[in-house]
Amino acid sequence: MRMGLNSSRILVGVAAVGTLLLAADARAQSVACGKAAGDDAALDAAWADLNESCPCGVAKAAKWRKERSTFVKCARTFAKQAVKDGSIRQECKNDLVRAAKKSTCARKKETVACCKTSKNGTESCSIVSKASKCTPNKQRYAEVGLTDSCIDACENLPGPACLTDAECADDNPCTGDICHAQNGCMNILDPFCEPDTGSGGGGGGGSGGSGGTSCSGKGSSTHGLSAEEQELVRLINNYRKKKGSISACDSLNKAAQDHANDMRDRKYYSHRGKNGSEFWERACKAGYQNGCVPSTWMGEIITGWASDAASAFQMWKNSPGHDALMKEKNYTVAGIGHACGGSYGHYWVVDFAGANEASCK
Repeated sequence: MRMGLNSSRILVGVAAVGTLLLAADARAQSVACGKAAGDDAALDAAWADLNESCPCGVAKAAKWRKERSTFVKCARTFAKQAVKDGSIRQECKNDLVRAAKKSTCARKKETVACCKTSKNGTESCSIVSKASKCTPNKQRYAEVGLTDSCIDACENLPGPACLTDAECADDNPCTGDICHAQNGCMNILDPFCEPDTGSGGGGGGGSGGSGGTSCSGKGSSTHGLSAEEQELVRLINNYRKKKGSISACDSLNKAAQDHANDMRDRKYYSHRGKNGSEFWERACKAGYQNGCVPSTWMGEIITGWASDAASAFQMWKNSPGHDALMKEKNYTVAGIGHACGGSYGHYWVVDFAGANEASCK
């Protein structure tokens, strides 16, 4: 697919019969660029050759406008010669020049091609000054392109992961199921939701109930903090002292609890999920927006076997790497997860982050 590089041509007929025959022949030859066989391949080859004749590099910050103008002039000259050489058809000359204009060539270092898909599936490409500005706005999806020019930057991108909220439905009555324009399916926890769990006790692996350490059941609906999880927050805050306290974050609680459940239920022990996910990706999926790039400080600590918060805290305190994460001054919020059962008996997860956003409340 070639985006933003279409051209058209209008022919005007005249009255003389002979001229009409010539005009009909000319019309047959004047097929818009991209419609004739071989146009796409010819343009790709011409673009590669253009980059050798008019090098596509990063412009010096103070002189980028002048260098940009020089690059575009070079592209125009090259396109004219490509038509004369027969490398591309006349109808594709402007497309090649547009490929040069809609590129990061001879622009500032951070410039990128930005590929977007609208809600009705229409695709487009533009050049933006930096990757952080490649956002959907009113579109369905946006992603940084893979190459320098809109001529091919968007060809091999995966596209939006979902189109409707219905595609994102899970079995948790306490989450809002959203098809996010940029991040795909997101299941946002309602911290005030109290699902009807029936008269039975906690699900398969949790000890739960009064008189013991409160633990998550196998379901995904228990993302509020238990008394023992709240104790862990208190212990960490007392330890941080002048580093600043952290507060519990709802979306990070969900991410941490889901990972603790997953390690128990799928019998593994790792920061990387069984599906290959990293902790910031799990935070993003749970609704923590700053984890989606990520665009703030983030970290995760896990441990097994510890039957209570004090034991888990002591294990991390005795490990230099984990200890440093608990005392990192840039963290302001955290999510706590604790699952009982499985091979380790107990699984503890703490996801730290540096931004207190709307999903935390």
